[in-house]
Amino acid sequence: MKKKENQRIMLTKTLLKNSLVDLMHTKSINKITIKELCENADINRSTFYLYYTDQFALLKEIEEELLLQAREHLKNIDSNLDNLHYLKELLYYMKTNSNIFYTLLCCQENLSFQISFIETSIHNLKTNLSLKCEEKISDYIYRYLTMGCLSIIIKWFEDGFDMSPEELAEMIFRLSDNAISIYDGGK
Repeated sequence: MKKKENQRIMLTKTLLKNSLVDLMHTKSINKITIKELCENADINRSTFYLYYTDQFALLKEIEEELLLQAREHLKNIDSNLDNLHYLKELLYYMKTNSNIFYTLLCCQENLSFQISFIETSIHNLKTNLSLKCEEKISDYIYRYLTMGCLSIIIKWFEDGFDMSPEELAEMIFRLSDNAISIYDGGK
């Protein structure tokens, strides 16, 4: 019985999450009401309030789950492979989950996901890329690389994936490698 309840709860939450993402394609999170969110999910409002206080709490859960799932996906990539392969895998993952990534990166006014995504990316960059310059300079370089890559990825989403993940990864890698070489002794 408990397993059936858990499945029902998971299904209800999934329906609510999908409903919010769908509505966010056309509306700001601030303009989405609980009533329309529940109508879109075909769930009554009292059920919504069993799990969430408002649409922002639901969005926060969606963002946290997506970041966690992305981290888990990237952990499973063979660490013996090169960084280009790692970037390709990330792009494939983002493309496969493009509906949610597009919504959270491109379509909303709430910047919390973008900020978390950027912070996570900068942390991963610092962990995997050691620059031979003072920390103050390297912090600027990490931010430049992260924001530049994010901007390119957003354009890729907006242009309907007009390049393959391999082509985009190669472009990002070349641009990033060029920028790094300026402050890393020219390699």
